[in-house]
Amino acid sequence: MAEKSAPTAAPTSAPAMAPLLDLEAYALVADDLASVQGLSDLWRRALAAHRDAAQGDLVLLEFLVVAEKLPQCLADAPWQGEWLAGWQRLINRGYAQADLFRLFFGIVAQCEQELLGDKASVSRIIIRLFTCLRRAVLAAVIGVVDLQAELSAGQGELPGELVALRRVREALATGELCGLLSVSAANREALTGLPAADLQQMPQLLAELIAARLRPQDQIFAGRDNEWLVLLNSLQTPAQAMLAATQISRAFANPVTLLSGRQLPVQATIGCALLPEHADDAENALKAARLARWQARQEKQSTAWYVPELGERWQARERLHAPLQEALAQDKLMLYLQPQVDLSDGRCIDAELLLRWQHAGKFIAPPDIIALIESNGWRMPYTDWLLRTALRMLSELDAADIPIGLSLNLTAADMLDVDLPELLAQYLATWRVSGARLTLELTESALLHDRELGLSNMARLRALGCRLALDDFGTGYSSLSYLVSLPVQEIKIDRSFVIAMEKSPDARRIVRTIVDLASDLDMLPIAEGVENETAHAAVAALGCQVGQGYLYAKPMPLADFIAWYRAR
Repeated sequence: MAEKSAPTAAPTSAPAMAPLLDLEAYALVADDLASVQGLSDLWRRALAAHRDAAQGDLVLLEFLVVAEKLPQCLADAPWQGEWLAGWQRLINRGYAQADLFRLFFGIVAQCEQELLGDKASVSRIIIRLFTCLRRAVLAAVIGVVDLQAELSAGQGELPGELVALRRVREALATGELCGLLSVSAANREALTGLPAADLQQMPQLLAELIAARLRPQDQIFAGRDNEWLVLLNSLQTPAQAMLAATQISRAFANPVTLLSGRQLPVQATIGCALLPEHADDAENALKAARLARWQARQEKQSTAWYVPELGERWQARERLHAPLQEALAQDKLMLYLQPQVDLSDGRCIDAELLLRWQHAGKFIAPPDIIALIESNGWRMPYTDWLLRTALRMLSELDAADIPIGLSLNLTAADMLDVDLPELLAQYLATWRVSGARLTLELTESALLHDRELGLSNMARLRALGCRLALDDFGTGYSSLSYLVSLPVQEIKIDRSFVIAMEKSPDARRIVRTIVDLASDLDMLPIAEGVENETAHAAVAALGCQVGQGYLYAKPMPLADFIAWYRAR
């Protein structure tokens, strides 16, 4: 009897490849994908010109062959794998992400021109078809960048904003209470002058400090321009989000030790948003957390919650962007003069230059102007304008036979600018003005970010003959040892203490202490905010020698100041 052969096993199919691109995140459903397939010929024609131009680059040519199938194959996992691999080969070859973005959105623009053209009216169906195509290309391009970020995260690199958006969408889909933090733990001033090795190490070092304060289920991502995004998953109460922000803030209580051994003081600024209370989509969630961080910085606080009014405030601020840039470029900003008088006889001995800018019929608050200048990287042209204008005004005062000095405010970033002393020296020579006529007012945070560089620049400014003053003393980081180390000749007592003296014994004691301290250190104390005769008598009785405030005069344009001075 013949032996029966063993039954043949049924072939097993390989498991289906999971999709790589999240098309639902771009609202692409089956009907939309079918619409995109109907535009395959249009897409192929638009892509043909770019394929012809790529004949000398085989890697790009191969990728464009894959890209040609985008309308038909966008939802196919194997095609998505080819798309990702081809994109990565181009990146490895030296293509920038921005170059590839321009390539594909240029192809989309060609499709738009052929489909819509210059027609006076277009049917809704055509518009819907093109909209589906544009979303399909967006899903493919942004999705592959998103995937690359995730792959980088798997290799030890911090995932970026695109991954954060995806994780926030997933968190919102759960319906659970979550928190989103926008953390800025460094700024331009802190980074100025750092060696290349420290600059390269710093983002990872700061990210590790933040991550060490989080729970296992929380996630951290790299944001924009020295920003980190923290997603706090599955919160029980809103207080947990603020607790996490407080813990992160405390992580920077002590200076950070960098690779070079340098100790760098870093202060975290954190914006907090709750999900879904403050946003029901990922993009607005990030915007809410960033607006809260912006508000914290405006209020000089370490943390702030998002509130709906912040959107309106931000928009109002952004509306000033272009007009301020134009005003700065065209020298439309102004400096008003406020007299500083000798308290013993009322003589005007100096004047402070105060920034003014009028837009749409009203004056914009100087702190808002400076915040816009610093956040947009306009500090250098602003400081250049400030020095030029101050020295021109000194020259005009000389011509009017008014031999007083002028003081102007510098920022902490100015004190870390190694070119500032040389720039000032050039302008002093150009206007033939002695440096002794100029007093440079510094904030108490002038040496917070780089003490060595700040002190070096102060010494160079003093070598030009300029006086240095410490502005708003008593409101910042000052200690006796800090003050003694500064080569300053004047201390300006903050107006809040002077105004409060009339009703507050504590404020009076603070002013007396500052005046005595200045006297012991051979510095000149100047009282700001002297608004009535009572305040004048009080600060004079405590030994203060110079006063500034509305009692003597409000800030005024140069012509008005000259008339005021002559009248006295």
